[in-house]
Amino acid sequence: WGSYSAGEQAPKACRNASLRYGTGYVPEYDIDIAQHLRLGDFGDLPVAPTDALKTAASFESEASVLFNSNAVPIFFGGDHSVSYPVVKALSEIRPGRFGVIQFDAHLDNSDDFGADPFARCCPLRRITELPGIDPQKVVQVGIHGPRNSPSQMQFARDNGVNIFTSSDIKRQGLASIIDQASTLAHGVDGYYITICSDVIDHAFNPGGPLDFGGLTAGEMLESLYRLASGPMLGLDIVEVYPRSDVNDASIHLATWLAIYGLAGLAERARSRTQQ
Repeated sequence: WGSYSAGEQAPKACRNASLRYGTGYVPEYDIDIAQHLRLGDFGDLPVAPTDALKTAASFESEASVLFNSNAVPIFFGGDHSVSYPVVKALSEIRPGRFGVIQFDAHLDNSDDFGADPFARCCPLRRITELPGIDPQKVVQVGIHGPRNSPSQMQFARDNGVNIFTSSDIKRQGLASIIDQASTLAHGVDGYYITICSDVIDHAFNPGGPLDFGGLTAGEMLESLYRLASGPMLGLDIVEVYPRSDVNDASIHLATWLAIYGLAGLAERARSRTQQ
């Protein structure tokens, strides 16, 4: 799938796009990221192009280095399969001590796809099966659209996973949903966030999957800033397809998401210094 969509090219494209944004001053929150955070680019994680399991093991090993350093890493995919080895690394360092918030149009909890249990539609299934994860501290936000199945919804319900659909967001308001997600996923140490670009309506995300009825770009940016201002332990942004993008719009949107996540972390650091 990566070769078809060119999703594997998204990290490099986002790195290039980031050159446009200077130190990362975000006027909505009057925060200059570089004044409050030490930033670094860890580079691309090693990939074995013909061996998915070896690649996943590499991602897990490299993610462990970052989490053990007490950094709050931001990962760019790739497809959504990259999230499982990253969360697995964190679960072995902080077993039972954190939750997971997934922004996605899809439940992504298939047991397998084409006999592959680690495919891009399976990561939440594998994550909820980890011994260091409490499924009741897994929250899925923005689920919508016909590319889901009753069996996936049933699995989530049977395992106590918390689901907020796009209809729930419309009825309750996004701010309320974000507050609930933060509370439900807040483990002893915090929560990990994973964002599939298709949670954002295709009108704002031309280089993402063809899914409609999702969040606006502004809603996703605000949500991420608020959650990153809390106890976020890490973040990934996946499923952006450079080959189908228009004027690099989705690449820049993914880059903005990272910047707004960093702005939230900077706000957290600023609040600590003011206490």
